[in-house]
Amino acid sequence: MSQLPFGPDDLSAPALSGPSFIELLANDFTRKTEVTPAVYEQLIAGTLSRENLQLWVKDLYLYWDTLYFSTGGIFIKTNETKTREGMLRKLVEVEGRIIVNDVNSEWTNPAYEEMWIDFGAAIGLAAEEITSWQTFTRAFFSVTTLCLYSRGWEWSWLDGIANLYAADLFYVKNFDLISESLRNNYQVPEEALRVFGAIVADAKENIPFEESTLAYWACTTERQLTAARAFRERIDIEHQVLQSVCETVTTGELPFQIPVGAVIPPLLDRS
Repeated sequence: MSQLPFGPDDLSAPALSGPSFIELLANDFTRKTEVTPAVYEQLIAGTLSRENLQLWVKDLYLYWDTLYFSTGGIFIKTNETKTREGMLRKLVEVEGRIIVNDVNSEWTNPAYEEMWIDFGAAIGLAAEEITSWQTFTRAFFSVTTLCLYSRGWEWSWLDGIANLYAADLFYVKNFDLISESLRNNYQVPEEALRVFGAIVADAKENIPFEESTLAYWACTTERQLTAARAFRERIDIEHQVLQSVCETVTTGELPFQIPVGAVIPPLLDRS
């Protein structure tokens, strides 16, 4: 997964201004998300079968269950005080705002993966069905890649902010529409949709912090090139996590899953 450094030709152009760099990322996001993943397209339209809806919930659980690791990897790298404060808030959001309820009594959301299990229960899945699911291999390796990039040397802390910015934009683009469809077309109770509202609200709160951090600190050509690459890589990961379910939706066939009893790499093992 190691990536070649940028060469003299890449670095010869002057750096963009902060606002122009954010505009470049916005254009990249529009271009790379122009086609909605098939599972989201059908889900938003209300045409996704109940079976495939449950499949999506089961297969995406690993993503939410390990999001603390990739987010924490960026936090550990960050040594700029203001950015570190923003990263700490993101970690609290992922692991559950309720953990600081003694400081802020209005913060009651549990961890994302806990709310995801509650959502699954509302569509007929037992918690054990979700947590014991043998994830599709493509989703598994996508999640593993996200963890390695975040914790390893592939991404600097500033690249990590760009990666989080891409994910938050992706959540905002899709999850309000998905939540609306689940409410209207699948009769999912409002309380069970809490996970989508929480993720979107958190993303909207963090996007200004992420934009201002990138606009200020991505102030050289090399920083902008590596941050933009990480931004695009996170969009690719978001699509790859969904690809196996999309294949099932379009072909009716189940892709490969990680073997039963497979040893989870230590970096993903919470035991």
